[in-house]
Amino acid sequence: MKGLVPAAKPITKNLFLVVFLSGPIFSLFFLTSCERRPPAVGSLSETRKLFADPPAEYRPAPLWVWNEEMTVEKIRTQLTDFKDKGFGGVFVHPRPGLITPYLSEEWLSLFKETVRLGRELGLKVWIYDENSYPSGFAGGLVPAALPEAVRSGLKATRLKLPSLKGVENPVCLLQEQGQDFLDITERVRAGEKGWPEGAYWLLEVVKQEPSPWYGGFTYVDLMRPGVTQAFLRLTLDAYKRVAGDEFGSTVPGTFQDEAEIAPAGGAWAVNYTPALFSEFRQRRGYDLKPELPRLFEDRGDFQRLRHDFYLTCLELFIENWASPYYDYCSSNNLQLTGHYWEHDWPRPRINPDNMALSAYAHLPGIDILMNEWDPGVHAQFGNSRAVRELGSVANQLGQPRTLSETYGASGWDLTFFDQKRIGDWEYALGVNFLNQHLVYSTTVGARKRDHPLSFSYHQPWWPAYRLMNDYFGRLSAALSSGLQLNRILVMEPTT
Repeated sequence: MKGLVPAAKPITKNLFLVVFLSGPIFSLFFLTSCERRPPAVGSLSETRKLFADPPAEYRPAPLWVWNEEMTVEKIRTQLTDFKDKGFGGVFVHPRPGLITPYLSEEWLSLFKETVRLGRELGLKVWIYDENSYPSGFAGGLVPAALPEAVRSGLKATRLKLPSLKGVENPVCLLQEQGQDFLDITERVRAGEKGWPEGAYWLLEVVKQEPSPWYGGFTYVDLMRPGVTQAFLRLTLDAYKRVAGDEFGSTVPGTFQDEAEIAPAGGAWAVNYTPALFSEFRQRRGYDLKPELPRLFEDRGDFQRLRHDFYLTCLELFIENWASPYYDYCSSNNLQLTGHYWEHDWPRPRINPDNMALSAYAHLPGIDILMNEWDPGVHAQFGNSRAVRELGSVANQLGQPRTLSETYGASGWDLTFFDQKRIGDWEYALGVNFLNQHLVYSTTVGARKRDHPLSFSYHQPWWPAYRLMNDYFGRLSAALSSGLQLNRILVMEPTT
């Protein structure tokens, strides 16, 4: 299947052969005898030394929020404090409250200085690729450059009589005929009258309204060719210009956050991109338009239609976002990490297949929010399936590291006990790189209410926080080595 799996050398042996109609091999949880070579373990004395003081690459690295007017002095002071508290690096994360213009020459100059200071202190400085989230719009620069790439949706409306009056972007008008649908668009457009009262379906393209969150623009269509290339040019090429000589060393990689393809138009809308109908016909072999109502009602062979529709969306998402982003990072000595819009499968309108998308990462990641245990399907802390999916992707592709953005919106009163409870649960299920959410540069005004807590001097336990970073650094060093052997394969359908 085109575009679903990145090229990789064979890494497994003694595996079940599993074939899914949906295509992605990443609908597998665990593999038997995964032949991933662990990092070499040295002598006992070397291992003790590694465990006593894990190097930077194994230590936690938080999302460091730039949410004010940043200066070199503020950056130096905070980085020095982070080093003292046992962090191994930071992800430079712009967020609401930011005054320094994002991706301006001033911003890039400060990032360059951050990299220089990080190199001096022995800290890794990761790129966070967006002004807040979700990744893809470059703080408004992408929709400004490509206004045609606006996020859209295919909205359905049921009518008693057919009409195209006042509809700006009609796709088709369908008449119900038992379990099937007849396209009458051109007949109505030509003025044909005398239609009986009954059941008709109007499908139209709707566009997202501009929002301050997207810099006064909208989110972008990540299934559309050229959008990701514009994003990479405006974002990562800018960082490359000022810090490219440190890519792969002080700057290990980039974090993409919550990229998604949710449609505009609300609950009665599905995904849309201008090439949808032509791509669907080419890939699936039949016309999508007269089948569209089956996406909204359980009528006829709706299972096949929904499978084919969301598989097409997945392929377009991978081919136009995940794959080119992964290839860019591979070509520029960067590790791609982060995660897609949460992990609360099954919500295919937002993210058709978590595991297939996570395969396009050098360091697959996940986001575990909150502090309340909940084992439900759409849960955060407590969602064992989601964390095991992450480990399965890494095992299948031979990636030794997995990241979790952790503790977001857990509240200002999160204790060391809570932090260890959540972190231990993740590490037992396959995580081995802790990414704390968040470290605020400042908590002035409303900033303190931005999904707290903050891992910083604002906390009474901050002077003792090195204890936690040492602990999780040791766990990461140990669990990034070794070989995971599994006896059970769990098949997870994606549709």
